[in-house]
Amino acid sequence: MKHLAIDIFITFFKNPPKQDLLKKIQEEQLWQRWFLKNENPLQKQALKLLSYSKEDEKMIGYDFTCLFLSDIDFVKAPPYASFYLDKDKEIYSNNSEKVKNIFLKYNFLTFLENEPQDSLINELLFIKELLKNNNEEILKEFLEKEFFTWFNAWNEDLEKEAKSDFYKGLAMLMRDFFNNLT
Repeated sequence: MKHLAIDIFITFFKNPPKQDLLKKIQEEQLWQRWFLKNENPLQKQALKLLSYSKEDEKMIGYDFTCLFLSDIDFVKAPPYASFYLDKDKEIYSNNSEKVKNIFLKYNFLTFLENEPQDSLINELLFIKELLKNNNEEILKEFLEKEFFTWFNAWNEDLEKEAKSDFYKGLAMLMRDFFNNLT
């Protein structure tokens, strides 16, 4: 079930939800029936924000653009965006190169050929694969040595900078998820 939660996170970090999906989420009470419930106040607060938000596609889409594409002054990829930078117009960081080598070591890079060059999404896909295959040792090492070296700060920025309850709640839900994964 944990890999399904990661699918949900990936979905909303690739694109903001359209109105028909928001309606379906509300009708099916996805957030109220969250399948990895715990008694943590953080998760309760996140699910409450997500469940009772009346935001529409336009508001959430605007927040998505500001958070992940450009800010009000059209600065591409603000600090809370999460990109591996490529040779065409962007620069790889040392950490991205390290993670790329980990993916190569575990034959994961070929799986990512058609995926976006977004470090969060790529790393979530890798974590999902490790969860599905019960590779707990590799998962623990990857989380401790790579993922958590940047994720917690990124997630905190996302939670603070999100204007919509949707992305604020999603950031909180992710933090709760990863706090309970380790």
